[in-house]
Amino acid sequence: MEISKQLKDEIWDYCRANNITNIDDFMTKVLKQGFTIEKYGSTPVPTVKEKIVEVEKIVEVEKVVEVIKEVPINMVDMEMDEKIKNYIKLAELGEKKLRECSDLSDVLRKQLEIEKNKNKTDLYGE
Repeated sequence: MEISKQLKDEIWDYCRANNITNIDDFMTKVLKQGFTIEKYGSTPVPTVKEKIVEVEKIVEVEKVVEVIKEVPINMVDMEMDEKIKNYIKLAELGEKKLRECSDLSDVLRKQLEIEKNKNKTDLYGE
């Protein structure tokens, strides 16, 4: 195989510039690379495959609903209110009577102490 003088000179210059000592092996390598490029193409073209993927997302949504209900007052509710009011009045009256009894008990205890101090004897005369 004959190589033109110009190409041969360029290869020699390249080898000298890059410190390549075995020029015959270098030329064989370059020839194989060139043939491979000719045979298969310079750059493999990547194939892009589009893939459609359906994604189903379930999103929970919290819904706050405020409901205001108006309840009509019926007679039963009014009767219950009256009964509750009566119980409260009775409880207050009972508390008042209990305080009066406690106060009366205190008065009687004081009078008993006074009587004890007068006679210097107990209830039984001793």
